[in-house]
Amino acid sequence: MSSAAVEVASRLERLPLSRWHKTIVALLAGALVFEYMDLYSFAFTPALMEHEGFTVQDVAIITGATAAGTFFGAGIGGRLADRFGRKPVLLACVATYSLGSLLNAVVADPIYFLALRFVTALGFQGMNVVTVVLLAELMPARVRGRAQAWAVGCGAVGPMVMAWLGFFVVPNIEWGWRLLYVVGGLGIVLFVVLQRHLPESPRWLVSAGHHVRAETTLRAIEDEITRQGHVLPPPDAAPTPPAEDDDSGAGLRALAKAGYGGRFAVTSAIFTLGVVSYFGFNYWVSTLLKLRGFDLHHTTLYTAIIVTVGMLGPLAATFFADRWQRKHILAGIGAALGILSLLFTLASSTVAAITLACVLSFVFQLSVPLTLTYTSEVFPTRFRSTGLGWANSIARVANVIAAQVISALLLGFGIAAVFYFVAALMFTFALLISVFGIRTRGISLEEVNEARAETTPTAS
Repeated sequence: MSSAAVEVASRLERLPLSRWHKTIVALLAGALVFEYMDLYSFAFTPALMEHEGFTVQDVAIITGATAAGTFFGAGIGGRLADRFGRKPVLLACVATYSLGSLLNAVVADPIYFLALRFVTALGFQGMNVVTVVLLAELMPARVRGRAQAWAVGCGAVGPMVMAWLGFFVVPNIEWGWRLLYVVGGLGIVLFVVLQRHLPESPRWLVSAGHHVRAETTLRAIEDEITRQGHVLPPPDAAPTPPAEDDDSGAGLRALAKAGYGGRFAVTSAIFTLGVVSYFGFNYWVSTLLKLRGFDLHHTTLYTAIIVTVGMLGPLAATFFADRWQRKHILAGIGAALGILSLLFTLASSTVAAITLACVLSFVFQLSVPLTLTYTSEVFPTRFRSTGLGWANSIARVANVIAAQVISALLLGFGIAAVFYFVAALMFTFALLISVFGIRTRGISLEEVNEARAETTPTAS
């Protein structure tokens, strides 16, 4: 790592929390609002099954195609963000998922629907990776967790709007499901706002050799915070850089050669277990309710309630995201989700089932910003988007397979089998991060990644 990179990091870390930081969180939360809107549009599959003749197998195939789109979106988007910068790739992704969602509103054939879900997923997953990386690189270490939690929590407005809009229009209007995709596609209006107000990451600029742009961007950030009435403390005097890394090369091969292969493997496993469990519940919850015998009206009502309760999870995470080690929090959450999934299989009444579904939704959403923060911290700047993106992509491949597994479990063994599957995944998640997780709380990204040694089991 160069002395210029150390200096940029030092100047970013010493910045006092300001309106500028809150604006960045709000801008990126705005992008997440529309991504999450689109994500939850497909939660109302009973309408497609009832009005358009979609089958459970259609739902599974389309869910798998969406996961395939997220595979390519996360991996390619992450790699492009390391190559061309965070901001341009983010803007391209916003345009892609917004236009894809708008077009989804005018088709009802499963094949066309599948193709557009794939394109939309390319955009929203690439955008998600770059959003997480930008927040990690722009926020000081002392608030990284809270910043991610606030962004995801504010983004949670999207699913709540979509859930209640779905409740009011889907059961009452035959084409009501189309309106959900139109609303989800309105994220295109953010393009101009992000283009004008979102800065490029100074950390990425200096890592890519754009030292003049890095200085100009960082100076503009410092000037803006000064204009807001803050006095900037001096950066660490004469920062001493660690031993120089071999900065040649990029991509997964270079990442492994630089000594981060172990971290990539652990991050990929964490993402895989978390994503498959998360979508195994959230993508299928309305279908599971319908198969329990609820009509479309009650299915959409209960789905809206479950989603609304769940979206309080990221806001709850803001209270402790930076208080304890994230690996310990995530291990506890994984164990809790495993236990709750097992309890759900015992729920015999409607009240018990809906209550447990709400709690599951809350805890799943609680885990999202913490997982995103943790996995964005473990790679150096020049590999951050690539590592995070391809770890995410591996999880999406698993999700394609899992969609078929869940469909088979559901049809062959019933609802309980799905939750046994989710419980097993979450207990494994808790064990994995407990054993192989590293300490990241309150440490600058550069300090986290000073060591090039492979991740080894740690009890810290």
